[in-house]
Amino acid sequence: MVYNLALRMTRNPDEAEVVLQETFLKVFASLPRFRARSRLTTWIYRIATNEALQRLRRGKGRAYVDLDRIDAGPDRDLRPLAQSLASDPHALLEDGELRGRLEAAIGELPPKHRTAFLLVDIEDLPLKEAAAHAGVTLAALKSDLHRARLFLRDKLAAYMEERRHGA
Repeated sequence: MVYNLALRMTRNPDEAEVVLQETFLKVFASLPRFRARSRLTTWIYRIATNEALQRLRRGKGRAYVDLDRIDAGPDRDLRPLAQSLASDPHALLEDGELRGRLEAAIGELPPKHRTAFLLVDIEDLPLKEAAAHAGVTLAALKSDLHRARLFLRDKLAAYMEERRHGA
């Protein structure tokens, strides 16, 4: 779970491995100070999110998201996003061109918007849990998520219109 989150945030498998390693080094070092005020997974996700954001701020993340590597089990797929974009999400998601455009659009999101989008729409976390993982208030997470969805919708709108009209 930590690696998948790190990969989605950094968009780079090598960086995600570094984030994973650093996260668990920090977890191990800080475990005696864990107070159980939140779930252990929430605490670990928060550390991973902070580590990934620090690496992004230092300019170490590349603009790449491999959606094929996303943990897309039967209950974790991109259908909810695709349904908001078109009437036939399954066919569109299999379309390599749409996948490439979606990857590029996700890569253009500012880190805090990308984090909100990935935690809620890709990881399928409840809003309160996603806010705790991201270390922001529920209102801030909702705002970031809304902006991420608007950005993605706007980025993909022209392409979707072309698809609908067969252009």
